[in-house]
Amino acid sequence: MGYDLINKKLEASEAVTHERESSREEHKKPEGYEPHPSDGKLSEVFGLKNSFDDLSVSTDEKGRLTLAVSSQKDFHAPTLNSYKQKLRGSRRRTVYEHFGEFYTEPASKGEGAFAFRTGKDLSEQRILSDFKTVSRKHIAPSRLEAAPFLTLEDDRRRLEELRSKDGRTASDINERLALAQTIERKTELENRFIRRLRIARRRTLFKPALEDHEPEKLIGVLTDSADDENGEDENKPDEKDE
Repeated sequence: MGYDLINKKLEASEAVTHERESSREEHKKPEGYEPHPSDGKLSEVFGLKNSFDDLSVSTDEKGRLTLAVSSQKDFHAPTLNSYKQKLRGSRRRTVYEHFGEFYTEPASKGEGAFAFRTGKDLSEQRILSDFKTVSRKHIAPSRLEAAPFLTLEDDRRRLEELRSKDGRTASDINERLALAQTIERKTELENRFIRRLRIARRRTLFKPALEDHEPEKLIGVLTDSADDENGEDENKPDEKDE
């Protein structure tokens, strides 16, 4: 999808990304993901949604987060394939990474709904970095735009390349302007996601830590979040553990 089309899609999304919030006690089911029995009981804690796509974040009883990306409408077509609307745990394909588990629809070839289940005691920045790394590894580039910030680093690198070439034609200038606008929009969405994830992480880890009689974990939660808020770059490139 070109940068102009990405911007048009974002503009067509009522120019708004809606936030929703739930408490774990409400036991709201995740949007776009039907859990596998082995997942335990998942409850959505927050979501980000526009006219086309949905990002749902849920937690299990121990505070592990599951991030699920799905769609409700296709920007290019009047109908939407069912495998983009919901990922069903009973038929998911699981990829085991040392930093979490990644779930996809087997028949979609990287074009369907997808989900990522994280480790428990990770900072927001680490969760986001791992989510980007594994999504770009297993999901088609066009499908990643369902959660636009997943391709933010790629866009930044591309803009640096365009600026270094210093093209002077109208086409060159328009491409740089469109890409800069795309980056600005994606950065705003990413920052909103990090803020919501920080709040959800504190809420979901607080109670399990007390129940497990491990209050020292709360210190790590608050310390990691404070580090993120005081100087850690929210937009640094992905770091993939080898």
